[in-house]
Amino acid sequence: MSVYDHLEFRHLVYIIAVAETGSFTAAAQSVHVAQSAISRQIGEIEDFYHIQIFQRVERKGRGKRKVHRIAKLTVSGESLLGFAHKLLGMRKEIIEVVQGIEQSALRPFRLGFTPFVDPHVLETVTHAYRDLFPRGEIEPESGDTEVLVERLRSGEIDAALVTLPIASNGFAVQSVMHEKLVVCLRKDDPLAQHETLAPEQLGGQLGIFSDPRHHPRAHARLLEMLAEQGITPRISNPTFNAEHVQWMVKHRICLALIREREPLDEELTTRPIRNVNWTVDSAIVYRPEQRQMALPLLLSELERRFPVAGMEKPSPDEARSKPAQGSFPFAGRPRRPDDRD
Repeated sequence: MSVYDHLEFRHLVYIIAVAETGSFTAAAQSVHVAQSAISRQIGEIEDFYHIQIFQRVERKGRGKRKVHRIAKLTVSGESLLGFAHKLLGMRKEIIEVVQGIEQSALRPFRLGFTPFVDPHVLETVTHAYRDLFPRGEIEPESGDTEVLVERLRSGEIDAALVTLPIASNGFAVQSVMHEKLVVCLRKDDPLAQHETLAPEQLGGQLGIFSDPRHHPRAHARLLEMLAEQGITPRISNPTFNAEHVQWMVKHRICLALIREREPLDEELTTRPIRNVNWTVDSAIVYRPEQRQMALPLLLSELERRFPVAGMEKPSPDEARSKPAQGSFPFAGRPRRPDDRD
């Protein structure tokens, strides 16, 4: 038996309970163990390792109340408390990993996604799931935002990749990536001589390709954003096809809002709009009470793969060598914290 085996998980639970309640008696009540058992076992750990975790201080109560003892963490105890939280957290994660692996082998992970989500985001999420659960199955399905929200609400899917804003009542929302929106225009357009474009330069020229039936909240928010900047858009035929949008810009039919890192036709360029920060905000949405054990692990992995919700993608120069991928070039919004409701 190793010298370190004397410290067990139950001791860590007791130490946390005493530290949080301030006394052995209150700690015993919180973990449903006899006070004498907690005092004895923590004392045995202190004696065995020659450390002091708590200072026992006697205080007199008011009036006829008896003397009671309080427990204060020592310097060593404070350090041990931090490790106790970490170790118990790791234990929880390990159990969830095993449960997630077991469940992923029994039922597929049902992931909805909208056509507005960047294909690279969907690819990264599916790869993350398969890396975590090599034998697990994932069932992706595409649909309009409102349809996916209802399927999520009814439990027909486990999570959904969407672009914000959505009606998030009852859902948990974890941001995945923010993509800046810029104006796409021809390189020989006189406006391309400017480093940034003023909103008043875009009135009547900026084409809008959204179909409100597919993402009504994003469509309404886009029109609101444009109105706030005094931009009158040109409503064009709805399309999800980035090549079609760029074709219209290339043939001088209109200007367009696109994602900053979207692959470009060689005759086109982009410029930011002055004094605005419009983004396409992608997020994974789920029900907090859902029982898909794989999801917490996946969410943790996505935080690592999408640091600060700002995943790096290939540079525009690198991307030009690849065929343009379908994207949804309108669903941006100023990043305001109240837009989810």
